[in-house]
Amino acid sequence: MSDKLYDVLVVGGGPAGCAAAASLSRVGHDVALVTRPAPPAKWLAESIPASARKLLERVGALDALDAAGLVANEGNTVWWAGMPRRAERFGAAERGFHADRSTLEAAFLGVARDAGVRLRTDGPVIRTSAEPDGWRVGTATARYRARWVLDASGRAGVLARRGYRSRERGIATLALVGRWTADPDRPAPDPGCTLIESYSDGWAWSVPTSRRTRCVTAMVDPRRTGLRRELGLEGMWRTELAKAARLGQRLAGGRLAGPVRACPASLYGSTSHGRPGMLLVGDAGSFIDPLSSYGVKKALASAWLAAIVTHTGLEDDAMAMAACELYDDREREVYRTYRALSIPFFEQAAAADDRPFWQVRLAAARKAGADIAETAATPGAPAVTEPGDRSLAERRAEAFLGSAEAGAAYETIRSLPSVHLRPSPALEAVRRPAVVDDRIALDRYLVSDRLPAGARYVRNVDLRRLVDVAPASDQVPDIYEAYNRLGAPAPLPDFLAALALAVGAGFLDLRDDPAES
Repeated sequence: MSDKLYDVLVVGGGPAGCAAAASLSRVGHDVALVTRPAPPAKWLAESIPASARKLLERVGALDALDAAGLVANEGNTVWWAGMPRRAERFGAAERGFHADRSTLEAAFLGVARDAGVRLRTDGPVIRTSAEPDGWRVGTATARYRARWVLDASGRAGVLARRGYRSRERGIATLALVGRWTADPDRPAPDPGCTLIESYSDGWAWSVPTSRRTRCVTAMVDPRRTGLRRELGLEGMWRTELAKAARLGQRLAGGRLAGPVRACPASLYGSTSHGRPGMLLVGDAGSFIDPLSSYGVKKALASAWLAAIVTHTGLEDDAMAMAACELYDDREREVYRTYRALSIPFFEQAAAADDRPFWQVRLAAARKAGADIAETAATPGAPAVTEPGDRSLAERRAEAFLGSAEAGAAYETIRSLPSVHLRPSPALEAVRRPAVVDDRIALDRYLVSDRLPAGARYVRNVDLRRLVDVAPASDQVPDIYEAYNRLGAPAPLPDFLAALALAVGAGFLDLRDDPAES
């Protein structure tokens, strides 16, 4: 065993592990990353949406992926629940990426290496133990010591499986994966698009890995999909794709390249995502149904925050517990949010095909996402959007913008020739952990009876600053100008939304009589 004590040891060389390791190395920590000797097979594929570009930039991976020659993610083509084809196309500046798993991991390992991370390719990890000064982690040939360990080992869950992993009972997903190649004399269909189609007892998903090859996957439930097991994996794969008739037609002019594989793809969460000295990152902590292309984005958001939490714990021991609690809250909420996001898709599929496959998934998603689904179903509320690197408080504040209180406040502000605002007597400022620059610190959140969860920002508008400047003027344009003079300017629509939230949530009292101000 080496006597060297690293600051951080990251287990797993996928996007989440590399992103967390690189981020920590850039802020001065001695980081080692343990991964397997070779990247995974090319038959597995990943899709990264355009909305992940900001996260990729934050973890220092955007330039590397732009330079890696990956297939541009140009949009989605969806046939769901028997409805007409829905096509979404991205502009050139908004595109994400498609890649086979090995190419993607190689790019992220390069990011980690360039950031100064010490790569150790003698994985997999076979033993771990907590010690008074940190952790001991062992492979078949070496042992390592570190003050903090981040489990980014994905489904393997080197640490997650030690009592943290939590599964939703009654549902299981198996991915039947094939690598498809277009015939040389025919153009490849939808060369930059994700293809998705639901059918009676499963769904099919396909992403391009080059201009002529695709990863084509049938998502099934071994207990509820009518699988023809006697046909073997390739026969089952072809049978399931025949059920997805429209996607299957797109792939008629091509052939299967290599064998079909079966991979576990069931979703899971965790009872806890860590404590001081140890965090579960990305898919080690939770895995969502591969219904969307948000899996890598979710993992990157987890890695970004895990690096900030770990940096905080290494630099300020007194904040370590609060930072880990914030991380755990956020990871739990992300899982529930993604479960809630799946509800309308399962509702549509269950209505079109009243089969156990969809009914069981719908019931489980409703149970898992009940609290967020209730918020999303509030009359006038916007649809729940995918969480990225925004805090839980920001997402709840965004949801409040769709409430009756915020809507009424917006209409009132628009109708008045002048506004007379003052901080509400019921307004409180509560100190809570939050991301401040590159670490977790206590920040003052505004709290009221209507928004007891509190808020600090909404649509990147600083609510504290807004509440401070609003009473100084009775004209909204003047309040807007005063706000922008004190810091980063806000787009006017976002400012007006934040002002409506501040009034609707009871942070600011609005009086039409200036004498009452």
